[in-house]
Amino acid sequence: MAKLSRSPSRKLIEILVVLALILGCAFILANAGAFKPKEGYHRLTFRVSSAGGFANITLNAAENHIDNSQTLTTPWERTFDIASGVTVFLTARNPSQSGQLSCVILLDNSDWKKSTINAPKDGVACAGIVP
Repeated sequence: MAKLSRSPSRKLIEILVVLALILGCAFILANAGAFKPKEGYHRLTFRVSSAGGFANITLNAAENHIDNSQTLTTPWERTFDIASGVTVFLTARNPSQSGQLSCVILLDNSDWKKSTINAPKDGVACAGIVP
């Protein structure tokens, strides 16, 4: 049976066509709002960074909780879609008591709440009501 072979330039064209189709679909979905939070919701990103490489973190963001202060490695980040009117808070302690500790809450990818301290202070808090 004869073996079908394609030239390298034909393979490249086929790859470029498939890539163009994928990018076109992604563009259409993005413009249709497929990657946006639901109506009445905002995308919140919670971040903690610590010079010590870990922090004791507490989070309350609607049904997303970290209760009883968990020790987690930093930098730490979580993103959720949260309804307008919900109160959210993020706290972090620096158990190493050295360097800088900060928390940030981004609202739809823009800084919304931010707090930074330097040791020997050991805690930060970021909180607010989602607009």
